[in-house]
Amino acid sequence: MFEKDLIRGKRDSAASHFSFFALTFAWSWACWVLSSIMKTEASVTARALFLIGGFGPGIAAVSVVGFCCGRIGLLHWLGRCLQWRVGWCWFGLALALPVIVMGMAAAVHVLLGGTMPPSPAIGHGLMVAANFVLVFLVGGPLGEEFGWRGYALPELQKRWGWQTASIVLGALWGIWHVPLFYINGTSQSQTSILTFSVSAVALSVVFSALFNQTRQSVLPALVLHTAINSLPSIIPVMPSNDEPRPYQLVVGILALVAIGLLFFNGPEARRQAQDNDTDH
Repeated sequence: MFEKDLIRGKRDSAASHFSFFALTFAWSWACWVLSSIMKTEASVTARALFLIGGFGPGIAAVSVVGFCCGRIGLLHWLGRCLQWRVGWCWFGLALALPVIVMGMAAAVHVLLGGTMPPSPAIGHGLMVAANFVLVFLVGGPLGEEFGWRGYALPELQKRWGWQTASIVLGALWGIWHVPLFYINGTSQSQTSILTFSVSAVALSVVFSALFNQTRQSVLPALVLHTAINSLPSIIPVMPSNDEPRPYQLVVGILALVAIGLLFFNGPEARRQAQDNDTDH
């Protein structure tokens, strides 16, 4: 009887994983495709659909947890995601790491003989702060992190361990962005799919290490994601037709950080992930 219950539990878990990813991709891709179709005739509606599409992972996570675990389970899950007593140093690291990586990439680019355009933030401090808040709300973090890290990562690493789970989730995260490569005006439309995919997998490893070190709280991940998406308005490292190297250097540095975490932080992060799974 126990073995049958265990098999049934694994099947239910697999079904919920599939439901999460299916709903995430269906919601986001449908919104983005419709947005692209309607862009010329109904620009306001198209923009709204584009922004709503970015909330696919979060909507999918809330839907799956609520359906499978009920209201009490959903509240418990949200409580774990919103833990804030995880040590302020982790929030500081989440904010500082993108600054360090992008700053290093810009410096190396200049040392190699390249030039950097003036920072768009010069003389616009208030706009930079407003942009940070705007990015947090509708620029990716709030719509994605409760899904990718809050729901998908804990479930995947129970099955495969944190390292494999990070790589698999990073690949899926990259694939989820594919429609954005064909929509004019997105940052993805100015990058190669290969380079972006490498950055998605590398960032997934970084996010996973941070997530597991902070008792599976989503809050530091939100800070990290917001910093990553908003800092190019201060340090202009995103690719352009004339100079893709700064972004390539960013991706290269991130890849080195990810490799270091996978090989040198593996036992500690694995232990932390196992402790978190036991606690929750």
